[in-house]
Amino acid sequence: MVSTQRRTWLRIASLTVLAAALGAFASPAAAQDKIRIGYAISKTGPYAGGAGITTLPNYQLWVKDVNAAGGIKLGDKRLPIEVVEYDDRSSSEEAVKAIERLANQDKVDFILPPWGTGLNLAVGPTLNRLGYPHLAVTSVTDKAPELAKRWANASFWLGTSAQISQGLADLLGKLKSEGKIGGTVAMVSVADQFGIELAAAGREAFKKAGLTVAYDKTYPLGSQDIQPLLKDAIASNADTFIAFSYPPDTLALTEQAQSFRNSIRRCSMSASAPRFRCSRPSSAATPTACSGSAAGMRSRRR
Repeated sequence: MVSTQRRTWLRIASLTVLAAALGAFASPAAAQDKIRIGYAISKTGPYAGGAGITTLPNYQLWVKDVNAAGGIKLGDKRLPIEVVEYDDRSSSEEAVKAIERLANQDKVDFILPPWGTGLNLAVGPTLNRLGYPHLAVTSVTDKAPELAKRWANASFWLGTSAQISQGLADLLGKLKSEGKIGGTVAMVSVADQFGIELAAAGREAFKKAGLTVAYDKTYPLGSQDIQPLLKDAIASNADTFIAFSYPPDTLALTEQAQSFRNSIRRCSMSASAPRFRCSRPSSAATPTACSGSAAGMRSRRR
């Protein structure tokens, strides 16, 4: 579970790491009049919705606030931030090319990470080779412990797919034991590494928690109409609906679930706002819909 206190600590730790890295990578303060920070992020393509909700606005707000305060203190003076940014087009190949360009042509002092599991894993070897710190703050993978050993400069902040799926299974198992939900689950997942890993971990965790997966379906990245998945999930007569999805999909699921409001009660877990909310069903036979992602969860009864 990711608490508010932990999220605050993560933000503080991120800034501490960034400040330390700038001290190590930036040129001597006397020899420069600005700090160049670069990033490649998805402004177009299927990842653009998630990046535009959870990451890019935070980069932009941080730069604006820091520069408004006079810049970053380096040595005995403050230096403004100059941003160099590229659109990785939701492509691993474009993301790697952009990282190479930021380091070798633009000569930036620090590189902020891309958005999402797949792109962070794609650029990891390049950032490691170039010697830049890699703050993989939007990456969820069971390979994180292994990769952290392989890439000494990398840190993974969201935990593993197994840890997140286990947290969800524990919550649902508790609700089942209290008689608030039944024991069957309908699960959908986005068909990329993020969704594949979470769904695989979820199947195992749900089984251990005594839950049965009655419906298990993947959907293509960038799908606009997810309503057929909801229809099929309801037809499976599962008690709980779970989606390992990206923010735009999570919002679409929530919106499209409105047409089934007489059949289900909705829950949501979203990467854009790390929380898990669950309405208590009026009876164990009433399905509960949960749209989910991996940014973290905490139970909250209404």
